[in-house]
Amino acid sequence: MIRHLIFIGLLFSVSYPVIYCQQLDYIRGKVIDSKTSEPVPYATVRLKNSQVGVISNAEGDFRILNNPGFQSDSLIVSCIGFHRLSLAFSVLKTSGMNNLKLVPNIYVLNEVRVTARKRRLSPEIIIARALRNIKNNNPAIPFSYVSYYRDYQKDSSNYLNLNEAIIQTLDKGFACSSDSNRYRLLDFKKNMDFLRMNITPYYDLPETDHSDMSFKRIPHAMVGDQYGNELFILLVHDAIRNFDKRSFSFIETLTQDFIRNHRFSNPIGIYDGSTLLYKIDFTAKRQITGDTILAKGAIFIQPDDYSIHKLEYSASFLNSEKKNKEIFNIEIEYGHEPAVNSRMCLKYISFNNTFTIPDASDRNFFKVVRSQWEQAGGPYAGRHPDMTILSFFNRKIDPVSGTRMENYDMTIGKRKTKITRVQVGGDTLYITVRDDKFKDKELVSCNLNYRNLKDINGNILNKRRELEFRQFRELFVQEYNKPLEFQNNCFIQSLPLEQNCISISDNSGRFWMNTPLKAEEKQQDSQNH
Repeated sequence: MIRHLIFIGLLFSVSYPVIYCQQLDYIRGKVIDSKTSEPVPYATVRLKNSQVGVISNAEGDFRILNNPGFQSDSLIVSCIGFHRLSLAFSVLKTSGMNNLKLVPNIYVLNEVRVTARKRRLSPEIIIARALRNIKNNNPAIPFSYVSYYRDYQKDSSNYLNLNEAIIQTLDKGFACSSDSNRYRLLDFKKNMDFLRMNITPYYDLPETDHSDMSFKRIPHAMVGDQYGNELFILLVHDAIRNFDKRSFSFIETLTQDFIRNHRFSNPIGIYDGSTLLYKIDFTAKRQITGDTILAKGAIFIQPDDYSIHKLEYSASFLNSEKKNKEIFNIEIEYGHEPAVNSRMCLKYISFNNTFTIPDASDRNFFKVVRSQWEQAGGPYAGRHPDMTILSFFNRKIDPVSGTRMENYDMTIGKRKTKITRVQVGGDTLYITVRDDKFKDKELVSCNLNYRNLKDINGNILNKRRELEFRQFRELFVQEYNKPLEFQNNCFIQSLPLEQNCISISDNSGRFWMNTPLKAEEKQQDSQNH
C-alpha cells in the first residue's frame, strides 16, 4: 500500500426513482459580503422562534419555505468572520432574490496572544485540549436532528445529476460510536430540473470488480464503497463525530493522528458573531504525504471551553505543469445548539472530490483498425518458422514506444510466442515472431496484447479523451430535537438510498429541500442587479 495515497469515500451515483411532493412556495435569498459583494458560502439562516433553518450553499444561495406561520418570526443570519444579521421574516420579498449583506467582523490584532499562568500556549497544546474535550463539549445523551442532504456532480459551472433528500439522524450521543446511529429517509427527489448525464456509479478500485478503464478515477487517491450507501460515505468524513476512528487522510483518527501528522501556525483571532475563536492553520508533514501531495486546512477553537467550531481540509497534487490540482475538499462546522444544550452540534458537512472519466462520445482515440498475418505465398500457405503480423492503426505510431519489444506479448493457440523483431512504418506495425510448432488452424486464435503504445502526438492506445467533474456530497442540518411521529418505522439500511423505504410523517412538512438555483434563475438575477 503506497503511504501517500489518500483515502476518501466512494459515492454511488445511481438512478433513483422520483418521489413527487406537492408544489411548495419558497422565498429565495443570497448571503453577500457587504464589503466585497462576494457570496458568503455556508452561512446559517435560522428562524429565531421556530428554530428551523438552512445553510447557504457554496454560491451563498438559499431557499426558505414561505410558511404563513413564519410571518411573525425573525430571520437570523450568521457566519464565522461576520457580524450576525437579524431581520423580520415579513420584510422578505416573495419574488426575485433577497440579497442579505453580512458585515465582516475582523479581529483587531493579527495574532492572538494566548497565555495561561504567564506562559504562552502553543497551537499544539490548544488543539490537544480541544481533542481531549470532544466528549465533554458534545452531547453525551441521545439526540436527533433533521437535515437536507444532496449529492451531485459539477463541471466547470453546472449542477449535474442532482439528488436530494430529507434525513432524520438519531444519534445515541458521543459516548457511543457513530456506528450505532440510526437514520430515517423522510423524502427523496431525483431533480429533473438539472441536467442528467449517464455517469457510471463506480470508481476504479484496484483488484476488485470495480476496476475498468471506463470507471471514474480520482488522482492520487484510493476510495472505499462504505457498503454502497452514499449517505454513510459522507458521514465517514465527519472527523469530529468519528473522533476515535479513521475518517480520511491525513486526519486519520483525529484524536490519535491529527497533531503528529501536521505542522501548525500560531492562532489568529476571528469572530463568530460576538464569540471569539482561535483559527489555527496547518499543513500535513511531508514525510506523511510524500513530495507530490499538499494537504492543508484550518481548525477553529473556542478558547473558553476548547470546543471545536469548524474544520477545513483540502488536498492537492502537482500536475505536469507544476500547478496544484485539488483532489478533495472538506468543510465541517459545529456550533452551540440550545435545543440540545450542547456547545458542539453539527451544522453542516460538505465534501467534494475531483474525478475523471473517459468520454464515451470520443470516437477518434488512438486505436487498432485491423490486424492480419503476412506470409510469403499467401496466408497460411507454406508454413515457415518466421512469420509477421501486421497491425494497422488510425494514426501514425510513435517509433520509440512502437519498437520496444517489451511492449508486446503474443500467444498462438495456448502457447506464448517469441517475438523476434518489431518495426514501425507510419500507421502500420510489423511484429515478427518465431514459432515452428504451431498448426495452421491455431493462427486464427492468435492473441496480441499491447502495452504503453503511443501515437506520434503522445496519445496512449485505446485511451479516450477524459472529462473532469467534481463530486459533491453535502448535509445541512435544519432542526434539532423536535419530535416526529411516523406512520411507519423504517431505518436506512446499508444500501443505496434508492433501495431504502421512506418514513412517512404527518409533521415532516416543516422541512424543505434547499435546491440550488437553476442556470436561468442565476442569469435572471444577474440581469436584475
